[in-house]
Amino acid sequence: MQYKNVLAIALIISIAVISSCQNREKEFDQVIQTKFNQAIIDDLPAYKRLNDLIVDNIDTIVNFRKAQIEHPERAERFDFLHDNEAENNFIQNDINFNNMPAFILPKMDSAFSSIKKGKISGFSIHANGMIDMSVEHTFNEKTNCDTYSSLVWHMPENLPIDLTAKDTVLTNECRYIVHVMKRGNP
Repeated sequence: MQYKNVLAIALIISIAVISSCQNREKEFDQVIQTKFNQAIIDDLPAYKRLNDLIVDNIDTIVNFRKAQIEHPERAERFDFLHDNEAENNFIQNDINFNNMPAFILPKMDSAFSSIKKGKISGFSIHANGMIDMSVEHTFNEKTNCDTYSSLVWHMPENLPIDLTAKDTVLTNECRYIVHVMKRGNP
C-alpha cells in the first residue's frame, strides 16, 4: 500500500514539474519573440525630461511619501500612478498624483503629457536611487503571458534581471527592459 502512495506522489510531482517547465518555455519563447518598441526608443528625450524632473526633486518626493507611511525605514521603493491591469490599458488621461507635493504637480503633468501616445503608466523610485518607468504592458491570450516594458534609470550595473527578461542599454543612465510573466500558477 505504501508503494502505491509513493508512486502516486511521485507521479503528481512529475506532472507538476513538466507543467512548470512547459510554462517557463512559453515565457522564454515570448521573450525571444518580443521586440523593443521603437516608438518608445524614439521618444527617449521625453522620458529623459521626466527622469530629470524626478531626480531634481527626488529628496522632496521621497520625504513627502515617507511622511505618509507608518514605517518609512522599511520602504524599499515608492510607486506612482501605475496602469489598470484589469483593463490592460494606461491611464495617462486620468493623472492623479495624490502622493506627491502639490508644487511639483504642474511640472509632472507637463512631463507626462509630453510623452507620445500615452506610453507611460507610472514610475517607481527605489531606495538606491533607481527610477523604473513602466512604459508598456500587453497580454498575449495565446500564451497566457503578460509582457511588461520598463525604462530603468540609474540601475546598478551588478543588478541582475530575471531569466524571462531581456534588456538593451539605451544610454549610460538608461536600460530598456522587457519582462514576460505567465499568469496563474506555474
